[in-house]
Amino acid sequence: MTPDPRPAADNDRHPVILINKQGLTLGLDPTGAWIIWGPANAVRPAQERLLWLLPLLERPPHEVTTAVTTTGADQSIIPALLRFALESWSSYWAGLALGWLEAGVPTTDLINSLAYLKDCQTQPQPIQNRALRLWRTATTT
Repeated sequence: MTPDPRPAADNDRHPVILINKQGLTLGLDPTGAWIIWGPANAVRPAQERLLWLLPLLERPPHEVTTAVTTTGADQSIIPALLRFALESWSSYWAGLALGWLEAGVPTTDLINSLAYLKDCQTQPQPIQNRALRLWRTATTT
């Protein structure tokens, strides 16, 4: 599916949470699909632009998860974002994602990502150890 780069009318979207101070916004289209748009109003499917959502991990987990869950829409955007961060090249984003999981965001859909991260030799040892602890907890319950 090719993203629609045309500007969207404000009534074609429902803002859910501001991603950054530059006006990047996560919201829903009329069908309930997650979308992202910015100041230029070009709309993109959120699942195809998870990189753009990473700044949400710098916020408290409850702030973002509450905004997402109160929409009544498909909540798979949160595990998709966490999976992307856990499997990313960056120990910064992986560390923030681990912090969300340590704060109680469910790990059910992320066991494979935690398994990857705990064994990832390109990540620092403290990140691997945190992933290992979470992976053990998730696989023993």
